[in-house]
Amino acid sequence: MITQDQLPMVAIPSMNDTHLEEMLIINKLESAARSNKVEEVLATIKELLAHTEIHFANENELMIKADFPDLAAHKAEHDRHLHELNSLVKYFSERGESNAILAYIEGNLIGWSIHHIETMDADMAKYVKENSNT
Repeated sequence: MITQDQLPMVAIPSMNDTHLEEMLIINKLESAARSNKVEEVLATIKELLAHTEIHFANENELMIKADFPDLAAHKAEHDRHLHELNSLVKYFSERGESNAILAYIEGNLIGWSIHHIETMDADMAKYVKENSNT
């Protein structure tokens, strides 16, 4: 489980709110997977994917409006992560293996999310805050 104190804060409060919402969905997914509630796992993975799509679209829009110099690299990482989540939804839909979801959360998702916020999101939020009216 990821805790709120593990989440790095960035210069834009709405981004922090979005990251917190995502953390809650990840925790709900982990709990459902630990209990091997297959239908709940599938619904929650889809919820995470939908939330992440909106989250990344909003960040991409902020970067475009601020003419963020690292837009291409940041967006490419968003696209890579969305592809990974889409693959996870497909894999779980076909196999229903909750242990695979747990392995992904613990071995990739939590670490990736924290690292992405600490690095790419923190840099982007600082730049956007300094270069726009956000």
